[in-house]
Amino acid sequence: MAKKQQFHGVKIENMTNLGAGVAKLPDGRVAFVKNGVTGDVADIEIIKESAAYSVATVSALIRGSGYRRADGCASYKRCGGCVFRHIDYELEKQIKRDHVINAFKKIAAIDISPEPVVTFSSDRYRNNVRFPLGKDENGKLIAGFYSESSHRLVPVEKCFTHKECFDGVLNCALGALDSFGLSVYDEVSGEGELRYLCLRCNREGEVSVCIVVNAEGVSQKLRSAAERIAQIENVCGVYVNFNSKKTNVIFGEKTVAVCEKRPLYETICGRRFMISPRSFFQVNTETAEMLYNKAAEYSGCGENDVFVDLYCGTGTIGICVSPRECALYGCDIVPEAVENARTNALADGRKRFRYDCADASEGLAACVREFGRIDALIVDPPRKGLSPQTVNAICESGIEKFVYISCNPDTLARDVKGLMRAGYHVERSALFDLFPRTAHVETVVLMAKKYTHLNLRR
Repeated sequence: MAKKQQFHGVKIENMTNLGAGVAKLPDGRVAFVKNGVTGDVADIEIIKESAAYSVATVSALIRGSGYRRADGCASYKRCGGCVFRHIDYELEKQIKRDHVINAFKKIAAIDISPEPVVTFSSDRYRNNVRFPLGKDENGKLIAGFYSESSHRLVPVEKCFTHKECFDGVLNCALGALDSFGLSVYDEVSGEGELRYLCLRCNREGEVSVCIVVNAEGVSQKLRSAAERIAQIENVCGVYVNFNSKKTNVIFGEKTVAVCEKRPLYETICGRRFMISPRSFFQVNTETAEMLYNKAAEYSGCGENDVFVDLYCGTGTIGICVSPRECALYGCDIVPEAVENARTNALADGRKRFRYDCADASEGLAACVREFGRIDALIVDPPRKGLSPQTVNAICESGIEKFVYISCNPDTLARDVKGLMRAGYHVERSALFDLFPRTAHVETVVLMAKKYTHLNLRR
């Protein structure tokens, strides 16, 4: 076996948004250094070569950067969840802001100057976790996360990104499932029952538990385990989702309540929402409130306006951002989420609203049919961004300004480039870190027609 190349005293110049250090080798090549930090001087070892770059690891740290921090997590270097736990959080925010700016410059060929990155807390923020299940070498049931670029399960008993209320529930739920001898799903054979354990909570610490199984119904063993989990003090309900497909998609189409003491509710921006196991709800409630306030500022929706919420999920954005007196239309492709949105709008005292289970590209036309016009619009698509059909629908709607919320700077910049052809431009932008210590950052953009920049409010 050929000896791996090593380089002595290499300086890490900066970092990527995926948490790797960037260094220039003596021969001019670029090396991405795992766990390297801006300002480090280190001996590095090349572990992978390509025509365009090399991948390396730190073999010896000669002089550590002032940005380095102790990660304090037993699973950090193995689980593949966080990428920035070893650096100062202020540097992480700057890296994320630079990533967004560079994405717009490279993909959309425009310069933007977003507001600084904002978050509520860099730890203990996640209200929704989905654990793959497996067995350890002793046959004990474990939950955790897959190691980077693999399906090797790293057990996690305590994660610093998760709300504290999950710690006890996770261990008790695993114990209950394990005590009834339930089998674990095998990706190769397609056999075995347990696939995922999914937990959601609210700010009061109430937890709903959803067990994803490779089955068509609830077995007696599973029901008994669910009843035991429901006895945990802060668990408000236990659900089972059925997914028998050979897929890496977590949820199947059907979910049943096995032991529901009460639905899970959360309050955000003073509005109360019911959240089902499969429906979309922002993972970081506190920072989401900040984001929604900014979206409301950008939207400028008035009491007599017609507001459209595409990719509405449980309706949180539309309900939080628009006045109660306006007409509200929303659509989403998840039936449970749409039902939740209708319930939430009624609970919010809305008089004029409609939610459809439909593709986002159909939403604008459906709103016009229902309410006659569109005055304000917010889109919050998944990571893949807007479909070409949805971009076309927005451009053809004639709307003068709208708010785009994105969790992926690259697809956002791509969509902005397409929208610019119809006369839109980026009027304002702001950044929110809903997933501190990971590679993700949320961007809120106000898109406006050229002639509306002096009159942002209707």
